[in-house]
Formats: sequence, structure tokens, C-alpha cells
Amino acid sequence: MIESGSKDTIEAIFERAIEIEYKAAGIYRDFSQVFSHIPKVSAFWRELSEDEMQHANTLQDVRKSLTVEQLLSPCDKEMSEKVARVQRMLSEDLAASIKNLDDAYELAHELESSEVNAIFEFLTIEFVPSEERIRFIVSVITQHLLKLVDFSRNFGDRDWRKEISIHAV
Repeated sequence: MIESGSKDTIEAIFERAIEIEYKAAGIYRDFSQVFSHIPKVSAFWRELSEDEMQHANTLQDVRKSLTVEQLLSPCDKEMSEKVARVQRMLSEDLAASIKNLDDAYELAHELESSEVNAIFEFLTIEFVPSEERIRFIVSVITQHLLKLVDFSRNFGDRDWRKEISIHAV
């Protein structure tokens, strides 16, 4: 896991990953508001936002369980670069390009397909010694991703999503 020359500590990676989860939660919370004119769709985005908040809380719990030595140890350069890529992506005004439900869905799909979940999985599984806890975390990630996969079945296909414009808040 550890590569010499990496400048980020495990603690810094946890802090940045927690920030990423909060930003993703904020994006989904904003989607919930701009699609409030369709209550079930608004509730879907709110639920995804709550999932992201739970991911942040899980990361905080794992971070609190680590020793000072673990927290201060250098992080793998590849993981550090993944975190930096996601932070760059989330620093853009992603919501500015959202005109309809399909735009929101595609952005969410991009976020969830990006390295956000890989970072969460790495930080939780790498530092959680319990097999039972690891299975739980993998289950949480899988359930979260399936919500987006099932979106069309539950709400409508791409053509329908394109017809649903955002509602100014």
C-alpha cells in the first residue's frame, strides 16, 4: 500500500475523502430541490444524499479508530492521485450544466462510476479488521450503486428524463 515519496498521509486522505462525500451529498441534495416538483424523484435524490452523508460518517468512524502511527503513515501515491482527480472534478460547477433530469442522472452516474466509491471502499476496507464489517461496507456500496442502476425501471427511461426540466428553487 505505501510507496515512498508519497506526500499525503492516511489522515489527509481520510479528510479529503470525507470532504468528497460531503460534496457529493450536496450535489444530490441540490438535485432533490430542483426536482421537488416530482416528489418521488426528489425523494430519490434525497436518499442518495443521505447515503453520501452516511459514507462520510463511516469514514469518520474508521478514521477515529486508527492509531496515530496509522494516520501519520504515508498514503499510496496512486490513491492520493485518485483523490486529487475526484477533488478536481468536484471543484467545478457541475450543477451549472444541469437542465433536465437526464443531465442530473448522467452526472450522478459519472460521479458514482468515478473513483469516489473506489476511494471509500479502499479507506474503509483497508483499515477495518472485521470481515463482518467489510461485508457490510461492500453491501452498503452495492445497494447505493443499485439505486442509480434501477432509476430507469423505477422512474422512466432516458427520453422521459430529458423531458423533465429542473425547477428553479
